[in-house]
Amino acid sequence: MKKLCLLLSFLPLAQAAHVTILRDEYGVPHIFAQDAAGAAFGSGYAQAEDRLEEMLKNYRRAEGAMAEAFGPEFFRDDWRQRVWRHRLVSEQHYKELSPRSREIIEAFQAGVRQYMQEHPDQVPAWAPKLEPWQLVALGRYIIWGWPEGEAAEKLQHAGIQPDPVAYHGSNEMLLAPSRTALHVPIAVVDPHLSWYGPFRFYEMRIYGGDLEFSGASIVGLPFPVLGHSRYASIAMTTGGPDTSDVYEEEVQDGKYKFRGQWRPLETRHEKIGVKVGDKIDWKDVAIDSTAHGPIVAHKDGKSYSVAIPYADEVRLMDESWGMATAHNLAEMKKALRMLQFMAQNIMVGTVDGDIYYVRNGRVPVRPSGCDPSKPMPGATGACEWQGLHPFEDLVQITNPPQGYMQNCNVSPFAMMRNSPLVPEEYAAHPYLYNDGRTPPHQRAAMMVDLLDAAHDVTAEQAIGIALSPQVWHAELWQQRIGKAALEGQFASMLASWDRRTAADSRPALAFYLFKMSLDAGPKRAVDPPADLTDDQIRAALAKAEAQLKSDFPPDAVFGTLFRVGRQGGAHTWPVGGGSLRDVGMATPRAISFAKNGTEMVGQSGQTSTQIVILTKPPQSFMVIPLGESDHPDSPHFDDQAEKLFSQSRVKSTYFLNRKELEKHVTKREELEFAGLSK
Repeated sequence: MKKLCLLLSFLPLAQAAHVTILRDEYGVPHIFAQDAAGAAFGSGYAQAEDRLEEMLKNYRRAEGAMAEAFGPEFFRDDWRQRVWRHRLVSEQHYKELSPRSREIIEAFQAGVRQYMQEHPDQVPAWAPKLEPWQLVALGRYIIWGWPEGEAAEKLQHAGIQPDPVAYHGSNEMLLAPSRTALHVPIAVVDPHLSWYGPFRFYEMRIYGGDLEFSGASIVGLPFPVLGHSRYASIAMTTGGPDTSDVYEEEVQDGKYKFRGQWRPLETRHEKIGVKVGDKIDWKDVAIDSTAHGPIVAHKDGKSYSVAIPYADEVRLMDESWGMATAHNLAEMKKALRMLQFMAQNIMVGTVDGDIYYVRNGRVPVRPSGCDPSKPMPGATGACEWQGLHPFEDLVQITNPPQGYMQNCNVSPFAMMRNSPLVPEEYAAHPYLYNDGRTPPHQRAAMMVDLLDAAHDVTAEQAIGIALSPQVWHAELWQQRIGKAALEGQFASMLASWDRRTAADSRPALAFYLFKMSLDAGPKRAVDPPADLTDDQIRAALAKAEAQLKSDFPPDAVFGTLFRVGRQGGAHTWPVGGGSLRDVGMATPRAISFAKNGTEMVGQSGQTSTQIVILTKPPQSFMVIPLGESDHPDSPHFDDQAEKLFSQSRVKSTYFLNRKELEKHVTKREELEFAGLSK
């Protein structure tokens, strides 16, 4: 007994870990802890403090349980999530995650619980019970729109109109040390998504043990992946290899034909609750599957199943951890080899000076003679997958001689002048390249011009490129207008325009009104059509000039019409740039607008623009389009919209610079994390 007491006296006493959350003048949390679990605890607490309801909705969205809380309009989306089995797979395979990932997940939820316990008045009645598998399900839900979108395109080949899948777009760029003033890489991380709903990013800095990261996270996940660490930057944009397939099945009497045999369909039953008044109406849903995947459509006696190679995957958190903590490019590639992320153009810059691109995705090997771009025959068994392509098969490049790269949702062919990444190199498996020698669209073409001309780039210049409102080929329209209308104040104003849709530009507004006044074809054209007549141009000029005088105040500028501000907020502010594709005015600075009264107000586009100077340690700058907090009475509800985003400004992240951060702290929270029960 004495020996046991002596032994126990040398064991460390369990004690709570200290976590500090420092909020800067924009309410952005900077979380400090001794280890990653403590940092995740602080992340959960901070996210709950700012966006608790959105987080809880994200868990319901991923599980397919929104209709139970919010009514029948969510039933169809809930059905889709049940088809993809996010909850089922996540629950069953949660323990397959690494112990570290499980510790981070559970610590994150402990932080959320603590906030909810301290603020029960903020917990909605429909809040789901928190379970660790919810974070795994949310990760699956977030990436699923991309393979689901691939399947949707293939169903359209069969004449089937699938449920709409949200548009996903983004910008990313890397400059090599040879093109920058400090002779280090510069990265722009610029995802474009909706400013509302599940894909709205949460800005944060997080420090705990191996985890040191600045960036943007989906609400409900513990740490960012888009952004940068001490060692590397990570950016992603939509585009990539073809990862998912549709099979045309022969089905009858509860069976499907496969290689000459009739096999029984696998039928799974799900109960989806639908709120009707004060009651829940539980609907039994039967989901049939073949060996390829769930059946999602029927037409002309055929059934269509969808095969997605992520169907049973749950290790997104493991890969995210490996990427966020990678010390160099080799370690980053090791993490990427897990192939958990959806089809994306991924760009990585490192403090060692490397710039790297991979057309990432979990890609099945298809037999020759099968065309995965449309539904393939399921009954014959001739087009079955033959494993997965290893990471080394994917389209990728390190340190291209051009000294820069961009991918604004374009083919690898259009990433840089004279790109060495051409489709002919991947002719044996064209679905890896999954594109052709497709020229860049307007936004990307402008970015290539800007990067190709860039030398000795400073941080300020990189910010200018990331937020550029310049309209590619607007000079061609100016030349055409000059040819058709040599006189007149309105035409002269357009001729002298600097081709930038700056918020304070009157010519930019005039050019927009001119394009709007053209017929549908010329209106959308980036370049003036060859058959556009002088009379058509003069008529559009006259109409636009009259509209500018009659519908706008005398001092109206581009930002008089185009605005930014939070839905439900009291104010909007003028903004420049935008994805005005209907009038051929898409700029590198991407903002999509919707009409609200007499204004066009931003709804989506740049969600978390980051400029990273990859010094040792990195210096970075960031802006989100609205504000960090979802509380209307918070000063951070729409402060970034007013003070930064509308003015094309960004702020310092103070990454790994606590001394400077302390000068900007407006709120300090000290937490104690008791750890997790084993």
